[in-house]
Amino acid sequence: GEGSSNYSIWELAVFAVLGCIGGLIGACFNAASEHLTLWRIKHVNYCKKRRVLEVLLLSVLTSCVSFLMPRLWNRCTALPTDVQGWNNQQKELMAELLPFQCLSGKEYNEV
Repeated sequence: GEGSSNYSIWELAVFAVLGCIGGLIGACFNAASEHLTLWRIKHVNYCKKRRVLEVLLLSVLTSCVSFLMPRLWNRCTALPTDVQGWNNQQKELMAELLPFQCLSGKEYNEV
């Protein structure tokens, strides 16, 4: 009826715990970011060559991860077959899924 909720009262405790965990993870991320920034100020920022080297190393690392992830995480998922209620945008997005190391026309790689 009106004014009723889809949640039970015990579920509020679960949401509160999830909120606390999320807050703790956020605080840890902020502390790690602060420590990394202070380390970079002391060891990287004072020298132009080190800043360029840092950019090059991060670019190579990002490129390697982007190249290797689809190969290492070879997870093939079946393409949806029932597209009756789909709009044109959804059908176009499905057509853009890549079958990298999967069966072409039947599966796509999630990565």
